[in-house]
Amino acid sequence: MEIQELKCLIKDNNIPNFLVFTGEEYAIQKIYIKQIAKVKNLTVRYIDSVMDILTELGSISFLKVNYLYVVLDDKELISNEKLQTELIDRLKTDILILTLTSVDKRLKFYKTYKQSFVEFNALKSEMVKRYIQKEIDLSDKNCDRLIEACEGSYSRCLLEIDKIKRYTGNSNKAFEQLLADGTIHQPPKDAIFDFVKAVLQNHARLAYSLLEECKAVGESNLAILSVLFNNAKQVLQVQTCESKDIEKTTGLQYWQIKNAKECCGVYSINNLIYIMKLIQSTERRIKTGEIEESIAVEYVVSNIL
Repeated sequence: MEIQELKCLIKDNNIPNFLVFTGEEYAIQKIYIKQIAKVKNLTVRYIDSVMDILTELGSISFLKVNYLYVVLDDKELISNEKLQTELIDRLKTDILILTLTSVDKRLKFYKTYKQSFVEFNALKSEMVKRYIQKEIDLSDKNCDRLIEACEGSYSRCLLEIDKIKRYTGNSNKAFEQLLADGTIHQPPKDAIFDFVKAVLQNHARLAYSLLEECKAVGESNLAILSVLFNNAKQVLQVQTCESKDIEKTTGLQYWQIKNAKECCGVYSINNLIYIMKLIQSTERRIKTGEIEESIAVEYVVSNIL
């Protein structure tokens, strides 16, 4: 089930008794849990095991409270078909949301309840920005910087927003200070990405210098080629995209588009395609023994620059 479909079910007050939430955006999951509880007039209750729910459902109480139960990674429920059937049949006016940190789609549980699964994957940057600006007064520029630092994860953005809120005064100044002093973590820039950027911007001397750094820290030649291929592909996607909504059209995240734009226009479309085909050919020749892996990156770079 897509998030949009869940939105419609909430709007129509037609929410099923059993749902499974998956994906990395646990903060967005919490937003939907609160919305469901509000619409159905339920009390949210986080529990350790669904067996606790069965015990409650079997007890008699004069003051019946309806709950939205939330349980994390209950392995017994996933493996016990009898328990699944019994529990869902007895929920009645209560709702159970099982949250999973990972999903094995080979399991019968997934195949049986596939329509109950809702995936909360990374949001588009514009949506993340909208959520951020509901939480805190940050400029568009600083929102973009926060999203980039958190690699597009709204859940991580919330953790950093909490740090900003602890500072008194202007939110933008607090954010900039925390970013500058390292309190707000920024992913370290690896030499491999600087090398790839130098290649895609056609800076030959810098590219060879950074390649030496990559080798000095033990970067795998195949890993370097893989990153170069993926970045060349992203540049091609952005450079050829005619839509104003590049994220929607290409499926790329904000920071990927931002990095790609910095390399757009350096190489023609045909040259970008050539780079990608060259890398694929080189990887194939490494596997067949036609070219030594130790010289593969130099071979590719010399044919590009």
